[in-house]
Amino acid sequence: MDVVNIVNRNLENAQLAVQHGDYQTAFSLFSESLKMQPQRGDIYFHFGSALLDVEEFDVAIQQLSQACQLLPQEHAPLFNLADAFESVNSLADVKTVISFALNQFPKHPEVLYKSANFYREIGQLQKADELAEQCIELSKDLLLNAYAWLLRLNLGQLKNLDEAHLGLLSINEALAKQQGNKQKTKMLVHFALGRYFELKKHPSEAFEHWKVANDIQLSLCDYRVKGLRPLFEAIKANIHLDTQEHEPSISFTPIFILGLPRTGSTLLEQLLCRHSDVSSLGEQPIIANQVVNFITHHCKEAYPLFMSKLSTESGIELCQHAAKLYEKAVLKRQLKSPFVIDKLPANFQSIGLIRALFPHAKIIHLSRQFEDTALSIFKNHFAVNEPYLCDLRELSDYYKEYRDLMRHWHKTYPEQIFEITYEALVQKPQASIESVLTFCGLANQDQCWNNQASNSEEAQSTRIVKTLSSAQVIEPVHQRAVGRHSDYAALLKMNGLED
Repeated sequence: MDVVNIVNRNLENAQLAVQHGDYQTAFSLFSESLKMQPQRGDIYFHFGSALLDVEEFDVAIQQLSQACQLLPQEHAPLFNLADAFESVNSLADVKTVISFALNQFPKHPEVLYKSANFYREIGQLQKADELAEQCIELSKDLLLNAYAWLLRLNLGQLKNLDEAHLGLLSINEALAKQQGNKQKTKMLVHFALGRYFELKKHPSEAFEHWKVANDIQLSLCDYRVKGLRPLFEAIKANIHLDTQEHEPSISFTPIFILGLPRTGSTLLEQLLCRHSDVSSLGEQPIIANQVVNFITHHCKEAYPLFMSKLSTESGIELCQHAAKLYEKAVLKRQLKSPFVIDKLPANFQSIGLIRALFPHAKIIHLSRQFEDTALSIFKNHFAVNEPYLCDLRELSDYYKEYRDLMRHWHKTYPEQIFEITYEALVQKPQASIESVLTFCGLANQDQCWNNQASNSEEAQSTRIVKTLSSAQVIEPVHQRAVGRHSDYAALLKMNGLED
């Protein structure tokens, strides 16, 4: 067998190994292939992408940079390289790569759409809208066009809303003539039409389209919230005895902002990140994935069953190793502030584990009027297929489990969880932020709450916000979203929302 065939077979087997999570085998095959054909850009690309999966960011950057040089006619390596730079918080390098991609592929619809999303994430909304508009003009892909119209409507830059309406109706007409699975495109079109009618102040029509979109997404979910009840009961039953006496084992103080999605965690995160001693991980599942997997492997029991073992001498030592694993994941992202925010909402399920790992951690529970939270969840498209994010009855069930578990945590750790509401944060930002800073042991800095500081588009372009709230971050703190559900209250109740 000649060298080319051997390398092709190795590359195919390496990609299969990645799909099965066998990265050791994959990396060995990638390395062997590069020795035989060191000028194969596709090997560097797949190698770098796999390294990105396992958070070996620096080596991934090296491999992907080489792929970009060897594959100048392909845009995928450039965007994976941008992701790698973003992972180590090198925003200047991300900007350079995105600008290069736009120069190299100025009429490629996917490049335009991905670049538009980047400019949305850094708060340059007009630039994002211009790129999304170009994407729509050049693309013949109905799914991509649906994504681009939804993006444009959420950016809030459209001067003629009816242009979006006509564009979305044309996608629907084309879908009617198209064969194959059209559900995802249809779902996105209805989310976008819901946003259109919301902006036109027609709540009934908006809700009708959101309902269609959410029903489609619910059909893609492979479980229901009732199936989570044994997990929540097990979490409450497996209590970790608090051992606050042992010294912190990591070099920074984690700040966990947790609760339900769409309760204002991005706003709180961004205000706190104005402080000179604070940076943020964003929403990274490091606790749920890396830490839990590590402890499960050593205890031979899954979370939360292993919790009872963590109060022993060997358990405390295991916690310290797990905390170091978390610290390593943070430092890989080049976050070196004395305080680092972790704002994954679902971390509320792991408060006992967080207390075991980081006795000095600051835990902030952010809540919001449930009806406003529910509306915000219901009208937005989430990339993950979770039933409580696309069905009001499922969300009501999830809310009950969440509320009961938070009551349990407050009884278990009455002094360790700081409560704040979204309403207080936007109505009294100075008092709210000062109280959060005091709880965290941080000195007060006026720029954390001052609307005149760090809220411009230029200032925002120094930060990346990956969540659905990125387009709102450049705005001054406001109260417009408080009570927003009122126009939809009857519809929410009719469709299964319970408090």
